[in-house]
Parts: sequence; C-alpha cells; structure tokens
Amino acid sequence: MVLRKKKVKGNEYYYLELSYFVIDGSKKFTKYLGSKKPAGKELGQITEKFRGEILEKLSGKKYSAESISKDDAIKTLLFRDAFMKKFESMSPAGKKRFEVDRTILFTLTTLTTEDVDVSLKDVEEAYRKGLNLTLREQISKNMLNAVDSIKQKKELSKSYLLGLHKTIMSSFETKSPGKLRQKQVYLHKRDEENPLSIEIAYRPPEASRIPKLLQEFIKWHNKSKLNPIEKAALTHYKLYAIHPFLDGNKRICRLLFNKTLLDEGFPLVNISEKREKYFKALIDSVENKKPGLLVKFSLKEYLKQVKEFTRNSDRKKRKT
Repeated sequence: MVLRKKKVKGNEYYYLELSYFVIDGSKKFTKYLGSKKPAGKELGQITEKFRGEILEKLSGKKYSAESISKDDAIKTLLFRDAFMKKFESMSPAGKKRFEVDRTILFTLTTLTTEDVDVSLKDVEEAYRKGLNLTLREQISKNMLNAVDSIKQKKELSKSYLLGLHKTIMSSFETKSPGKLRQKQVYLHKRDEENPLSIEIAYRPPEASRIPKLLQEFIKWHNKSKLNPIEKAALTHYKLYAIHPFLDGNKRICRLLFNKTLLDEGFPLVNISEKREKYFKALIDSVENKKPGLLVKFSLKEYLKQVKEFTRNSDRKKRKT
C-alpha cells in the first residue's frame, strides 16, 4: 500500500495505490482521496474498503474473505484473468488440446491419488473410445464423465451429489455407488512404522446424522459469498468431514472443489498433484479443526499451477 501525493496547480492531492504482483508483472489500483491526508486509523479503514471495491470490480460480486486476506482473494482473481488472457490467445485447436490434456491429467491424478490401478494410457483410451472398454478404461471413463458434469453450471443438490458419486463409483458395486453410507467409517493415514496405517485423530459423524449434515452443507454451499478459492477449499473440507459415502469421498471432494471454481470462471486445478502434501494439508485441517490449512494449501497450488500454465504458454510461443 502506498499513499501518493500529487501537486496540481499548487494544490496537493492524495491518492491511495495498491499493487499486486501477477506472474511476470504487476497490477495497480488507484483511489483518489482528496486534498486532506488521512490519518493512520482512517487510512486503514479506507484501504480495507478499497480492497472490497477492487474485489467487486474484478468479480462483479461482493466476495468476502475469512481464512485468507482480501489481498490474496484479489490476487486469485488477477491470476484467473491472466489465465483467461493466455487461454483466449491460443488457437481453437490449441484450446481444445489444452482442455483435453488438462482433463486427462486431472482424471489420472485424482484416481491414482487413491491408488486406483489405472495408467495414462487407460485414461487416454477411455477418452477416445465409447464402447468395448476394459475395466480400467471404464473406471477412467466414469471419472471423465464426472469431470464433464462439473463443467456444467448446475446448482449443487443432494440428487446431483448422489448422481456424481454413482457416476464415479459405478464400477465398484460393493461401495454402494450413489448411496449414502449406512455405517460408521474410520479414516486412516499412511505411517512408515505401521504398514497397516493408523486412524487419524478425527472420526466422521454417525451415519444417522449424514442426511441433516448434508442438507446444511448444500445450503451453505449455495448461499456462501466467500471468494472462490476459499469457498472451494471449504467445500472440500466440509464434505470430507461429513464423509457421506463408504468410498470415493476424496474423489467427490476434489470434483466439488473444482466445480466451485469452474462455476466462477476459474480453471481446473489438479489439487492432489503433490499427493503427500495434499494429504497432509487435508488431514491436518480436519484433525486440528483448522480449515484454513487446506485453504492456504489450495491457494498456493492454484497460484502455482496458473503460473506454470502461463509460462509454459509463453515458451511454446517463443519456439514457434
């Protein structure tokens, strides 16, 4: 934050300037304050209000921020705009190739994160083929179909959530695809000294509580005015804490994480790209009841992946 003074025809005027570093440049926002220099407390209030105005200007909505600062929320929108600028500069064929590659990579990563036995070739074949799929290709196809579903701007509902689960788990009949769990589940994490893994210090609610908790979660999601990155991460956190299904919960969480972003014009984020760091952020957040840990991890991954896309795009242009 910088308070600048300008002299015009012998008169002094003050301007507030907020600057944000985006990829390889900076974006500045300036607010005219008048001829009176604001005092410390007043300047702080003006600055905070200005941040809210910038958020609304960039998004067209009155987003709020809780676990992250308004400056970080602004930065996510500036990175979104930088992403879209690069994406729109691509040829139609380039855009299509990027979308396909991104979808395939997300599908592969989100499945292998859970040790589902599929390969890149399986996912590519599943994308290409419509019939005569192997089991591994069918599992991949189910996730590809789910990714297509979250790209459609449908309001979150219980039926939508159950349908999404049925889609991704239809090849795992013993896991009750499309149905809420009817028994207690326990969450475990890997441990080097215990090959059977250990239960984490958080136990999901009893099955009888799930319908009400799910209803509250959906109501929150549809009404929340949080900035998209924070809302996406909290969507993941809240649904994971409920753990409504016997299996496939993290896969559903990652899908809804991205649905929340896609609905607001953000790109698909491969949130579990760094598997161990992702697991640590998620488990630490639920064990300590600190969702901000997952929010901050999500923010970092989003900024990193957008930066990688824009820089890779620039390298390709220089080569051609």
